[in-house]
Amino acid sequence: MNNITCAIPLNRICELMNLGIEKYPCDDFFTHVMNETLKISPEAGRYYLEYEIALDKLDPESWEVLKEKAIAHFTDHRDGQKKQGFFNQLNDVFAYEYLTENSCHDVHILQEGAARQPDIEYMNAETKYFCEVKTINISEDEIIQRSGLQISSTSADEELSSGFLEKLKSTLDDAGRQINARGGTGLIYIVMHFDNIAYEDHWDRYCKQISDCLEAHPAKWIHVRIGVLGKRRICKYK
Repeated sequence: MNNITCAIPLNRICELMNLGIEKYPCDDFFTHVMNETLKISPEAGRYYLEYEIALDKLDPESWEVLKEKAIAHFTDHRDGQKKQGFFNQLNDVFAYEYLTENSCHDVHILQEGAARQPDIEYMNAETKYFCEVKTINISEDEIIQRSGLQISSTSADEELSSGFLEKLKSTLDDAGRQINARGGTGLIYIVMHFDNIAYEDHWDRYCKQISDCLEAHPAKWIHVRIGVLGKRRICKYK
């Protein structure tokens, strides 16, 4: 088997891809990414580089744990959105990066086990906390739209639907249960993807709707990251 290499510095990303291909040699998703997508799409390069920058900050133990988690979900696909499970696991690294950059210490990604538990443990001052990382991906309808090379009308997305907000609430509820499973408290970290690629046109309304949902939820600390490359954040800290 020939290992994947890349012209841009994606050392840990390439290591993950090669581990997956070694285990699943018939899966050519990342071979296509490296041989074609990254050569023609600067945005794809920025996307993978964003992960690489965060991955490079992991402590050795957390890196080993995250590799195991990501490869365990290497073939978790969603129709029209391959590798969703893989990237959902990889998103732990953004929460790790956020915690280490905001005065937390002894941050460690936790292994998956038979029992439900959060993704990360960390210390703030002398107190141990936990963090659960969740990803809200695009809807089934949007996948169908994009697979047909059609772009949803932005006028129809001037505000987030009740279905999206209900999904956000249920995601927060589930994250809270996983944190509570360790008998502690801590941060819910969400990576959020909108159907509307032109969401900036309606950002004020989207932000207000999401903020209202966060404020209504009993969790004290919530951090929402809009996309992998987006710079928008919505936070709740009490």
